[in-house]
Amino acid sequence: MKNIHYLILSMALMAIGEILTIYSEVYASKLSGKAVEHPELFIKPMILICVAGICLIFAYWFGYQGTGNIWVVTVASLTLLLILEPLVIYVMLKELPGRGALVGFLLGAVGLLATFIL
Repeated sequence: MKNIHYLILSMALMAIGEILTIYSEVYASKLSGKAVEHPELFIKPMILICVAGICLIFAYWFGYQGTGNIWVVTVASLTLLLILEPLVIYVMLKELPGRGALVGFLLGAVGLLATFIL
């Protein structure tokens, strides 16, 4: 496979892995009180997080094969997470971040930009 194919496959697997991870975390957090009485409710997020982990492991492997630099892959993963997490949370919960969370999010975005620029 050529490098570009590795990169495309890496980004696709990374997006799938990040979305499944975020979905699993948010889904499990919404279980709250019900899970004490019915621990089997955790099976769905546990299976999804396992699939997500497999996707992310292969995303990093393909990304490293395509770029030869683990830092490029790591920054791509963080950028994807920074973009996808608020979207998935909003789609699932219809909840906007509060002032403190929004400031933290923006500072994280600035830090990520500094990584690219500097």
